[in-house]
Amino acid sequence: MKRTNYIAVIFTALGLVSGSCEKVFDKENLNAVNPGDVWSSEALAEAYINNVYSLFMPGMPFNGGASDEAPNSDGLTMQSILKGAASVNTVNYWPYANIRKINILLQEIETSPLDGEFLGRLKGQALFFRAWAYFEMTKLYGGVPLVLHAQSLDEEELSVPRSNAAECFAQIARDLDEAAGLLPEEWTGSDYGRIDKGTAMAFKGRVLLFFASPQFNPAGDMSRWTAAYDANKAAKEFLESKGKGLFQGDYEDIWYQEGNKEVIMVNQYFNPGHTHNQNLLRPIWATRDNVGFDRPSLKLVNAFPMTDGSAFDPSAGYGQFYKDRDNRFYANIAYNGTTRYNIKELVNMQSHLWMYDLPTGDHSELILYGGHGNNYTGFYRLKAVDKDIDASAIDQADVDWIEIRFTEVLMNYGEAANETGKTGEAMQVLKDVRERAGIAAGPSGNYGLTASSQSDIREAYINERFVEFAFENKRWDDLRRWRRFDILNEQVVHKGLLFTLKAGETPPKNYDNIDNVWNKFTWEVFNVESAAGEVFNIPDSYYFFGIPESYIQKDVKLEQTVGWDGGTFDPLQ
Repeated sequence: MKRTNYIAVIFTALGLVSGSCEKVFDKENLNAVNPGDVWSSEALAEAYINNVYSLFMPGMPFNGGASDEAPNSDGLTMQSILKGAASVNTVNYWPYANIRKINILLQEIETSPLDGEFLGRLKGQALFFRAWAYFEMTKLYGGVPLVLHAQSLDEEELSVPRSNAAECFAQIARDLDEAAGLLPEEWTGSDYGRIDKGTAMAFKGRVLLFFASPQFNPAGDMSRWTAAYDANKAAKEFLESKGKGLFQGDYEDIWYQEGNKEVIMVNQYFNPGHTHNQNLLRPIWATRDNVGFDRPSLKLVNAFPMTDGSAFDPSAGYGQFYKDRDNRFYANIAYNGTTRYNIKELVNMQSHLWMYDLPTGDHSELILYGGHGNNYTGFYRLKAVDKDIDASAIDQADVDWIEIRFTEVLMNYGEAANETGKTGEAMQVLKDVRERAGIAAGPSGNYGLTASSQSDIREAYINERFVEFAFENKRWDDLRRWRRFDILNEQVVHKGLLFTLKAGETPPKNYDNIDNVWNKFTWEVFNVESAAGEVFNIPDSYYFFGIPESYIQKDVKLEQTVGWDGGTFDPLQ
């Protein structure tokens, strides 16, 4: 059962009070609450920080089209960034108005009469989200203006030049260190899901991994990799001391068993009160209003290893491509005949998911359950799909979004270990992750891993993160921080896999076993984007984006990024 906690009402600015605090809110206009009252009432102060959560806590992403995980949602075109057609206005994340709300809190609690321990917890949460906001900006633009106090409306004070990237990362780390010292080691009861010490430490590990990676560290400064290693190792060991670790059940259940040991930072969804809409993910007959997001590309499908740890070999053909893959494949990829895509509509139909064309090759002649015409790639995303709702309640999904899970901390630590020459530690992480994925150790005990050199292990991490974190909003960030746009550009287009019923064959029945009917189909690899210009063509200038022109025009001290509209600011300077 879902915990009805503080997140239930974080979408109102001052909405979390009950019981003894009802009289405080017994007013016609809550916006008219005296600002001084906020910092003399724990209920109001807590409502204020809950609003900060609503502004910055990430929700479940549906954006595979931003990388090679999936094509664009229309199945025809590429996002402008991927085909090299972005402008300075394409990427717009400039949350200074919301950072100001955090800075107001940090300023006001200095003179608040409230309990010191309560104020410390409040400050720790605020510092975490200030670090969050600055990291999100810095990874996009490089150095950005650092505003660490609540500015007045004086035009001169509002004009702040960009700091360099190193200064930004240093400030983010300071905020996270201070936050970790103020936050509780864990929250319990109705407070479960708030930012705690382990979350701050884990996030610092992510931050320093970015700072050490080639995007921000083209010269390969080893001190940065050492700092990333130390931070992630400390986070890993602290979290393990609190009972966190790799989820040892079915990989798919990481998303369905709430509060499991893998969960570090989570946005808890529950119905009623805090749900999200999954009409983007499911087949057109099982949704409403919108479809087409996160259809797995063939590149992603091919990337999942076999159960012996070896790479899938497409040259062997796709007739039974689904057989003997690791557990993560079945938890992420819904394919023709899968038994795992048991959403409510299919349960009611008493059927597996079937996706194929009729032998005429006419994509308008769609089989009831799918077909190329509504699917784009031949696959659907399975990870975190809410199986308990149908189309009539598609906007009431309540599967939690895990923003940071233990596996990320572990793999961040392992990647940094490899870069600092700790090959054994780096390999052990990969083995542990693969063991949890159901891959056999094999005679050598290497779980199918063949890497031995630092460069080979680096590539192994690139491949492992692709499948482990599929559809978890990490692939695009990873490719940018590694400076590996070549991985995308070399693919040219997204590819899909079309199955067609052979002429004269009878269609499979609802619960037929794909193992018994796979040879009823032929298969064809196809290009998803076929129009001219719809190809991967990402220039190196996209490792750092331009700042939207509206912000440049408002601030004479704000320089544009090099490579964008005649910009002069080096994001790494």
